[in-house]
Amino acid sequence: MWRDWLIWAVIGITVLVIPLEVYVIVRTRKRLPDGLPGSPLQTLEKRLADGEISAEEFQYERYLLEKGR
Repeated sequence: MWRDWLIWAVIGITVLVIPLEVYVIVRTRKRLPDGLPGSPLQTLEKRLADGEISAEEFQYERYLLEKGR
């Protein structure tokens, strides 16, 4: 008799947990950014294009990136 209760408890918990898992997965996917940031070189190129850094700074930073490989 106690086995019947145990089986129903497991089924009940499963029925409650599955929708909760789906909800959590959907919620976290909405929070994640659409794309990951680019490589360090792409970031440097974007900063150069936006005018945040000069061409000399870009060349120096690119040199440091390539030297670190």
